[in-house]
Amino acid sequence: MDQAPHSRGARRVATFILKVVVVLLLGGLVQGFLASFLPEWAAFALALLFAAVALAVPWRPFWRREVDTARRLRRTSPGRLALVWTIALGGPAFCIAADYWFAYRHPQYADGSWLIGPVGDVLIAAPFLLLAVLVFATALSRPAAVLAAVGLGAICALSFWAVSTSDSSTAVLGFLLPWLYGFPGLVLVFLVDAGARSVWRRRAAL
Repeated sequence: MDQAPHSRGARRVATFILKVVVVLLLGGLVQGFLASFLPEWAAFALALLFAAVALAVPWRPFWRREVDTARRLRRTSPGRLALVWTIALGGPAFCIAADYWFAYRHPQYADGSWLIGPVGDVLIAAPFLLLAVLVFATALSRPAAVLAAVGLGAICALSFWAVSTSDSSTAVLGFLLPWLYGFPGLVLVFLVDAGARSVWRRRAAL
């Protein structure tokens, strides 16, 4: 009889610890992303606010609502699936085209017709695939998804430009830009969009 409450308590502690670890990891990514264009203190303050809100919000009801809303949107809005496929296929295609174009424009830094090659381009485009999953599996709004896709495209183009125009021996690290900025940026876009949708629902319910 005493084991059930003890088991539930242990499960809650384990869940909370896992929650803290995930929030710390995401908070570090968000802080690194924000620190690239904000003062260090501002980036730290916003990352701390993100961590506090993420820990305070019940995750299970939040994700249940996101998944249920996404399922309803897929049934009632056929264009949503078209957006998923456009992002999932368009992102890698854009990276492959950008790779070929920048290699053509700057052949002295290219290896044949490519800077990194189609396989590498698909890896660089991984943030696009995450964005497609978010559109498919959550209630991420279309404007936020389109804005995120445009931002990812700009980051990828900047990545290829940085590699193709630099004489530095570390220029190849520019290929990491879409991952270093894309993944934290998507987390930030999703959280801001979720917060805006929550405020909109509450106002609509009044």
